[in-house]
Amino acid sequence: MGQFDISGTADLARYRVQRHFADHRALAPGDAIEYAPKTPAERRAFDKLHAAGVIRETHPAHYWFDLDRMGRERPPRKVKTYVALALGAVVAVLTWMLARS
Repeated sequence: MGQFDISGTADLARYRVQRHFADHRALAPGDAIEYAPKTPAERRAFDKLHAAGVIRETHPAHYWFDLDRMGRERPPRKVKTYVALALGAVVAVLTWMLARS
């Protein structure tokens, strides 16, 4: 699939991995579960989450999902994103005001 996965396979695999840990309530070291990804896509998603410290290992092949680290593996939004959102809001308000008059 490569770097530009437009099918959403990577996002779906990531969701399935996260959901598996949530369904089994493996959210603390004492609640770690044995886990083996079912598909290659889930393996890649698992490996990324494990490397980022979101999924942590207590015993060999026993993992838990660290909610405190969730979201930290993604880079913060760029300033350009906030500028684009602000400009979009201004354009929307101006359009709404012009349509009312």
